[in-house]
Amino acid sequence: MKLSLVDEKEILKKIPSDFPLVERPYGIIAENAGMEEKDLIGILRQMREDGKLRRIAAILNHRKVSYLYNGMVVWKVKEEEVEEKGKIMASYPEVSHCYEREKSGFWDYNLYTMIHTKNEREFFEKVKEISEKTGIKEYRVFLSKREFKKTGLSLKNE
Repeated sequence: MKLSLVDEKEILKKIPSDFPLVERPYGIIAENAGMEEKDLIGILRQMREDGKLRRIAAILNHRKVSYLYNGMVVWKVKEEEVEEKGKIMASYPEVSHCYEREKSGFWDYNLYTMIHTKNEREFFEKVKEISEKTGIKEYRVFLSKREFKKTGLSLKNE
């Protein structure tokens, strides 16, 4: 089923930010959208195949599940190694975010990770482990002090 961009946006708006915690969440979402579950899943699958949708995923509030210690680690990585090293870092379950940024001026750090652990000891052990596995020795740690906002991407009604 091929939909217009407007129709696709309307379907995405029907997906709640609080995903139903039931055996068949897409069934409930489809029902609320006035369609069949198989049709909704088919549309989302097609959007993913077309490159319009990467994923639908839960946002974990790490503090509520005992992951109280976290921080951003910025890594100085050779341009030709960013892809390889980024994939290694992203493979760690403690890493929630891993992305490349441009270097600028005096700032030579180009790979960024957010790492979540239960305590300070585990955090620094994980940073050391990632450093050893990737061979990257130049990095800086910025520990999180306070969280002001944490939300996922959502489409607003226009």
